[in-house]
Amino acid sequence: MTLEDELRTTFGHAAERAPHAPQGLPAHIAGRSRRRRIRANALMAAVAVVVIAGGAAVALRGEPPRQPIPAIRPTSTPARITEAEPVEKVWPAAVTKIPGKLRGGAKIRPLKLIGDRSVLFETWESHEKANAIYAYDLEARTSRKITNIRTPKGVFASNWTIGTDRVFWSTIEDGGTGLWSVPLEGGSTERLATVPGRVDTMAVAGDRLAFSVMDGGGVSTLPLGGGKVEAVRGAERHHILSWPWAGTPSDYTPNGETSYEEIVNAETGETNRAVVRAGETWVRCGVLTCVGARPDRTAFMRLRDGTQERDLPEIPMPGIAADRFMTVRFDSAGRGQALLDLATGRSGDLGIRPGDDGGMQVVHPGVGDGRLVHYSLKGENVIIDLSKIT
Repeated sequence: MTLEDELRTTFGHAAERAPHAPQGLPAHIAGRSRRRRIRANALMAAVAVVVIAGGAAVALRGEPPRQPIPAIRPTSTPARITEAEPVEKVWPAAVTKIPGKLRGGAKIRPLKLIGDRSVLFETWESHEKANAIYAYDLEARTSRKITNIRTPKGVFASNWTIGTDRVFWSTIEDGGTGLWSVPLEGGSTERLATVPGRVDTMAVAGDRLAFSVMDGGGVSTLPLGGGKVEAVRGAERHHILSWPWAGTPSDYTPNGETSYEEIVNAETGETNRAVVRAGETWVRCGVLTCVGARPDRTAFMRLRDGTQERDLPEIPMPGIAADRFMTVRFDSAGRGQALLDLATGRSGDLGIRPGDDGGMQVVHPGVGDGRLVHYSLKGENVIIDLSKIT
């Protein structure tokens, strides 16, 4: 199949299964989570829908750096995946299943991992409109409500971010974006600030909350408890990728630009520009690697400096997670998807299969600093913690 055929089939099935858009959806789309924004960008680019999307230096202390990924080995990626063991057997320490609903019937929608043993999840009052957030203990298999979420009609909570002892989120409103928090242990919500523009991504940076703006870019911070907003020097056009790294352009590249081609370290000022060769398309970069399609439409992965290039089984449209994870379809029509670790070549069957109408749930790890991959399967939520895959 050609790339156009694949896109037509994939997005045709998605369109058939998609719910009708609710009132206020345009404002809501602008503020959804990174994972949803990435999927929306791939879809909008595929159908050629164009989306238009000076301060003091701030010393920031980010989270400890992750362990470096294993060196890219050109022979470790299979050309095709025809079958794989279930993902829970391949990486048992990383995979957990939790209920699909609360006892009262509300659907559990996972958002973020909290530490090593809990998951933050939301329930909805209507399509994608959160009415409460909870913490689910993966070991005790119990949940507790953190707080109710109340937003006006047409306003949606998104950009959920976890700090040491608080949850943060944003609401896109008339005149700007509201930044909010609540203690992880529960309590009253607190509005930290209202900032101009539409916030697209947030991250906790030591004792400050960092955020970037969708339209035109720009990274700023404010104290975790609220206070003065300060711009990060050198990141005036950038969007948070994986703290402390921010890049430009962002996920939105309606004209085929390379996503995160240029990145800057908001703490040190270090910059990096990815190598992109003539004729390459769908190029998506992370902190260490880039993926995309060559002029002959074969898929590739390589380091940002252009070295260690190798083939991929297919083009990872939204990019790859943690510079090493992507999902691939089995090399047999309609047989499902597998999670592929590009650092080791191992893969695990996600268990997803087409429905009676031919449509199929699509799972993308995405890019950035997310550890959580989740999807629904047989009435349960499958939780995969990518940080536990070694």
